[in-house]
Amino acid sequence: MSLVNKKLLAPFAMALALTLSGCEKPQQAQQAMVMPVDVFEVGTLDVPVISHLTGRANATRKAEVRPQVTGILQERLFTEGSTVKQGDQLYQIDPSIYEANVASAQANLSSAKATAHTTQLKASRYASLLAKKAVSKQDYDDAQAAYLNAKAAVESAQAALRTANINLAYTKVYAPISGTISRSNITEGALVSAGQNTPMTTIQQLDPIYVDLGQTVEEHLTLRAKMNQGKLQTKDGKATVDILFSDGSRYPLQGTLEFAEISVDESTGMVNVRALVPNPDHILLPGMFLRGDINEGITPNATVVIASGVQRENNGVTYVYAVNAENKVERINVTLSTQFENYYVVTDGLTPGTKVITSNVQKIRPGASVQIATTETVKTDASASDKK
Repeated sequence: MSLVNKKLLAPFAMALALTLSGCEKPQQAQQAMVMPVDVFEVGTLDVPVISHLTGRANATRKAEVRPQVTGILQERLFTEGSTVKQGDQLYQIDPSIYEANVASAQANLSSAKATAHTTQLKASRYASLLAKKAVSKQDYDDAQAAYLNAKAAVESAQAALRTANINLAYTKVYAPISGTISRSNITEGALVSAGQNTPMTTIQQLDPIYVDLGQTVEEHLTLRAKMNQGKLQTKDGKATVDILFSDGSRYPLQGTLEFAEISVDESTGMVNVRALVPNPDHILLPGMFLRGDINEGITPNATVVIASGVQRENNGVTYVYAVNAENKVERINVTLSTQFENYYVVTDGLTPGTKVITSNVQKIRPGASVQIATTETVKTDASASDKK
């Protein structure tokens, strides 16, 4: 080939090389755009049926301690926040005036007894004299009346003495129930009065403790029907309740369902359900916000999807991104019911075997090509998952 021909062909060869290079770049770009993703393979699981209710803890017994006599508080005999037993002395009120009242009542009783003894002797003498017609019938009747009055005065003095002793005993303030005692609202040297509005202190029984849960009327009717049919998991014949804290952590001891209110709260439309929960370490405190899960049975072979693969829109629509047979992203709207561990029970939209994307969901769109990096499957105990 001549030098002239080579010079003429050189531009065409360069153009062909550029064209081939341009064809390779889209292919390389397309390969670079394939996103690696982790997926969860939808499966089935025996899922417990649980009613999730919320409520607050309340003491099983609560006593507000108030004085029953008026006086100056001399001494507080308990440690705030400690456990007290029924009958333990909590306070001492100045007993001086009440001791004096007892002494006065005792003296009045002695005087009344002396008077009664004298009038009794006189009435007896008048009875014998009346038989001899030495006194008039009127004098005899007066003597008998005086004796009866004196006898009544003795009984009145005895009652006054009992009252004085009771008031003296009230200067020692005792614990009416066993439980945990709160702070003292009264200090030494303060004047306390019988019937005052402010309690001296409060005692609450915390073991066991009540957890009062709110339930809608519809849920309550369903629960009662299941209890009557014997479908609930029971403990000693009572439905069991799992207690969870506000952060989602589980309380280690299980409670039992005790009773439900016979009326509906008109302001909330809810029925109060009460659970009795063991609380030996006093972890649960009155007023604490809690969640109660009532175990209602088992749903066999429920279709489940892992929670990390579920997406939600602002309007409440729930959906997942799945990988189809062509390794492309597909959006599927789903309907979910209850949550168990880290799974949701699916009632519509997914079937076992569907591969739901759980990673890089913010970087993918429907129709995009993806490559499966790892596949996660559900375990039958729902405590962990297998990875392939």
